[in-house]
Amino acid sequence: MSSVLIHKASELRPRTRAALESELGRRLQDNEQVSIMVFVPHEAPEAKARREAGRRLEEHLNRTDAKTKTVPEAEMEAVLDEALRSVRPGYRERE
Repeated sequence: MSSVLIHKASELRPRTRAALESELGRRLQDNEQVSIMVFVPHEAPEAKARREAGRRLEEHLNRTDAKTKTVPEAEMEAVLDEALRSVRPGYRERE
């Protein structure tokens, strides 16, 4: 059985829609979609594990930063804008 449900608000049964609107605290627009996910959360990592993950992430970011030190800032901005345009339709660069 699926643990994810996605429905168009316009296709929800009236009682279901009313219950969702009550939980959200606002009315649903007909062009919106509602997603419901069911999952069992895991325990938060211990403080030591969180610190180690943070340390590894910082090392990774430092290695990445070291590789890009010689790249001009304008080129970096252009690459980031291109990446954003490719994954976010309608993305507009800062004006």
